[in-house]
Amino acid sequence: MLPLAEVVLLAGIQGLAEALPISRSGHGAALRLWLDPGPGGAMLESILHVATASALFVGARRLLVAAASEGLRAVARPSLLRSSPGARDAAVLVVAAGTSLLTRALVAPFVELWSGAPIAVGFGLVWTGLVVGTTSLAPVGRAEAPPLSLALLLGLVHGTGALPGGSDVGAALVIALWMGAKPDRALDLALALTGVTLLASFVAGLRVAPAVPELGAAAIVLGLLTAFLGATVAIGLAKSLLEKHALARLVFWILPLGFATVSYGRSLP
Repeated sequence: MLPLAEVVLLAGIQGLAEALPISRSGHGAALRLWLDPGPGGAMLESILHVATASALFVGARRLLVAAASEGLRAVARPSLLRSSPGARDAAVLVVAAGTSLLTRALVAPFVELWSGAPIAVGFGLVWTGLVVGTTSLAPVGRAEAPPLSLALLLGLVHGTGALPGGSDVGAALVIALWMGAKPDRALDLALALTGVTLLASFVAGLRVAPAVPELGAAAIVLGLLTAFLGATVAIGLAKSLLEKHALARLVFWILPLGFATVSYGRSLP
């Protein structure tokens, strides 16, 4: 059984690193260099996806409520896709989420192969840092959301966030900003997409459900609360950085971590 202190540490970092564009997989891999949570850690990570996804959905609630109500109306009245922003948001989310899930299925063998390799994770972190750094050059967005014609590209880029060292929120957020979306709307879209894929990952992880009793009820509850709070704090920080046009400052955290992880990997026999 995992010690409660380790549960809090793992859950807090998972929530923070998922909601901020700094790579959950990268931070998780770096943390495992010092901790060995074993099979229980993998199951805990899967369970925590529920809490993190819930926090992301709460953060993107305005977009999701409008998309759900107008999207359902658009099923009966397709003309709303041209006149209703909420209906267009729903269409973009459906197409992008479907494309992202398909992309993840295609890259899954590579993720499984390289997720435990520090050099691969390190280079992924470096790439994530460089991509986040480009937000300092992105034009000031004025669109409520990317056009439906670019939803496939949005989903494809978001799907690549599953690669070692990648960031789901970061991938979708950066590409949405470059597509001309308003910063707050780009973040909401990135949070909503990531919430969907996290729930899909949780469902896929249910095949190891027999390991749940090994964690203990207290560890699970504490982990869920910590991950939710961590993600909520991270969403607030991301919004603040976007308002100040300072998201690129995260590069000064991501790049050193990436280079350090690469260096560690190169030092291994």
